[in-house]
Amino acid sequence: MTALRQHLFHLINWVSRTFFASRLSYAHIQAFLFNNSFKKLFNLLRVHWDIRRGNEMVESRPYIFVFEVTNVCNLKCPFCLTGKGISGGREVRHMSFEESKKIIDAVADYTYLLQLYTWGEPLLNKDIIRIIEYAKQKNMYVMLSTNATAMTPDYNEKLLASGIDYVTVAIDGGSDETYEKYRVGGNYTKVLANVRDMLERRNAAKRSHPFVEWQFIVFRHNEHEAKSTENMAYAMGIDKFTPLPAYVEDEAWLPQSKEYRKTEVFNPERLRNCDRPWSHLNIRADGGVASCCFEFFKKDDFGNLGDNDFDEIWNNAFFRESRRLISQFDRSGGQSMDDSTLICHGCLKSGIRPSYVEKPEPPLGGKPKKKVIPLVENR
Repeated sequence: MTALRQHLFHLINWVSRTFFASRLSYAHIQAFLFNNSFKKLFNLLRVHWDIRRGNEMVESRPYIFVFEVTNVCNLKCPFCLTGKGISGGREVRHMSFEESKKIIDAVADYTYLLQLYTWGEPLLNKDIIRIIEYAKQKNMYVMLSTNATAMTPDYNEKLLASGIDYVTVAIDGGSDETYEKYRVGGNYTKVLANVRDMLERRNAAKRSHPFVEWQFIVFRHNEHEAKSTENMAYAMGIDKFTPLPAYVEDEAWLPQSKEYRKTEVFNPERLRNCDRPWSHLNIRADGGVASCCFEFFKKDDFGNLGDNDFDEIWNNAFFRESRRLISQFDRSGGQSMDDSTLICHGCLKSGIRPSYVEKPEPPLGGKPKKKVIPLVENR
């Protein structure tokens, strides 16, 4: 059974990365099957009609909601902006329950999937359990990604009782030494015990949820442990193990095996297509409406829900321009697009997701060249 599960999810991971730019997951499938309604299905069809037509003004609403309930983290991961102490011009804060409730109410009728994470550790938000419980009352599939350091037996009990559907634990190693090299400030033994406790409590309560995924970012220093850690994960009751390609700034961190070396240093995963200005809503911890989950700096936001209602923002000048640029790019085969200062323009033109910036690096004895510094959080 374990071997069958491993092969099944290897296939799902491959299909997702190859054909959907990693935007189709087991969670998306479950959300569609179990958190549907006629209104949501009709909206989903309208969204994809608008995408196909390239409509700038839309009456459809996003069906995936990426919600950063906090931009605070307790670890210092070396290739993460939050871990480096960079705020991107934002207030470092937690989203309150009342703020979250207002935002959820605006889109709950159309949203299948609520992802409660972006650039922070969601379990540090004291209102996270209430937020999950409220979203579940609104028939939303709720998932979060956590470094699992803040889990305790009491917290795990509350998390299970909240109705959470999907929990991703980010653990990059099979030993103290390998894990703590990237997850700076974490403790592998404690994290593993926290996850085991959650699984044991779930099994004791005879619950099928949450579905628990172990994400393992593969670096050079831990690639030798990937297979053995996968076997251990399934043996302890993890539902899905996912090795992820690492986006790094240092060649020495890249794995050597072709199986895990999906990118080169400063050459992150490139954009295949984009439908986010139609299908996704991305809200940051300060209420900022981001273009997508890869956008980090406040200066690139499309609006703020603290200042305007959702309906005012969803078809504002920024969203309309973004949709126009993407439609022009798609219809011309990437050959034609209006000039724009919008973050989406650089993303489409370069083919590199906007969570990366380019900085000149003059080589020895040659002309300056570009290198890509990854700003994306490895989760």
